[in-house]
Amino acid sequence: MEPVGGHRGTPGWIPLLAATYAIGVSNSVVFAALSDLQDKYRFSDAGLGWIAGAGFVVGFFAQLLISPFADRGHSKRLLMIGLLLAVGGGALFAAGSSLVVFVIARAVLGCSNGTFLPAARAIVASMSPDGVAERLGRLGGVELAGFVTGPVIGGALIGPLGIRWPFLVCSSAALIALIALAGRRLHEPPRAARHERIGLELLRLPRMRLGLLLSAGLFLPVGVYDALWDRYLTDRGASNTVIGLSFLLYGVPFVMLAAAGGRTADRIGPTRAAIIAIACAAPFTGSYGLITLPWLIVAASVAEGSIQALAVPGAQATIAAAAPPGRASAAQGLAGSTQLLAAAVAAIASPAIYGAMGPGPVFLFAGGLMLVCAAAATIVARQLRRSTIIAIP
Repeated sequence: MEPVGGHRGTPGWIPLLAATYAIGVSNSVVFAALSDLQDKYRFSDAGLGWIAGAGFVVGFFAQLLISPFADRGHSKRLLMIGLLLAVGGGALFAAGSSLVVFVIARAVLGCSNGTFLPAARAIVASMSPDGVAERLGRLGGVELAGFVTGPVIGGALIGPLGIRWPFLVCSSAALIALIALAGRRLHEPPRAARHERIGLELLRLPRMRLGLLLSAGLFLPVGVYDALWDRYLTDRGASNTVIGLSFLLYGVPFVMLAAAGGRTADRIGPTRAAIIAIACAAPFTGSYGLITLPWLIVAASVAEGSIQALAVPGAQATIAAAAPPGRASAAQGLAGSTQLLAAAVAAIASPAIYGAMGPGPVFLFAGGLMLVCAAAATIVARQLRRSTIIAIP
């Protein structure tokens, strides 16, 4: 008998997960190497921002502009292109010796992420009408596993082997995944009836706006964490080891619980699950600035990571359900662009607030915005339910 959702019986399921893991590793290994690159090649602190920002900006446009091509029957081709870009981006980092090359390399990796992930999510969401959140949760868990493993690999290899080897190893992993996926037949999402070029027209759909509210609520704090987590824990007296472990410990419960969270979202409804989870995660986000002991901060982040295992599959499944037939990848790309935009705005604004007012207001503001998004999503969901009831004859 085929498992619920049909994912284990679907051709290419395991290679697709392995490729998703390789994309995550390839995109995150640089976070363990930035200071070493700066020390060796002597570029300014502003250069760190250029390198990090290049991935956000290019990923934003890639998810928005490239993802609709998967809805025209090119989903596997986008996966292959994404993996090829991951190979090239890692090789550029390994070969580079200047800030310009590193910025270009990071942009290439950001494009790999933005090209691969919407197509992968569209494939997974359309495998079967049942168990959508569970499958997306499993895919998201593998993606995050790769993302939190990349810095660990980088930290382990830079010391004994040098700055180039982490990029070469992760680039090789993407190449192996590319070869493994090339000969596999993959499920293909339904094709679009028309060849729309961009996903912005989906904003007219109320259910899509609901899903985007959930996506924004989830990723606003991610921008704060990316910009300030290292700085904040250092100011609280945490060592580099504790800071590195905090990233890993945040990801572990998500990886372990994402599939179960997805099953729960399928059972109680993905939108409801996401709203409840965001509302439950917001107090943890708001509390970080009030806690002074590093290990208590890390413990709170572990709890938050566990809650995210319900929130993320629920939000992604809401997007999948809102997508019209043949527009699954464009919908996931629009959601991914929304997430990157929300994270980028938070990443830009939070350091200034941190410097002027301290950590308390930063994290309270982020937690408050999460609650605002959850409340707005609740209002939209109720309006949708009311309109559906009225429309029934």
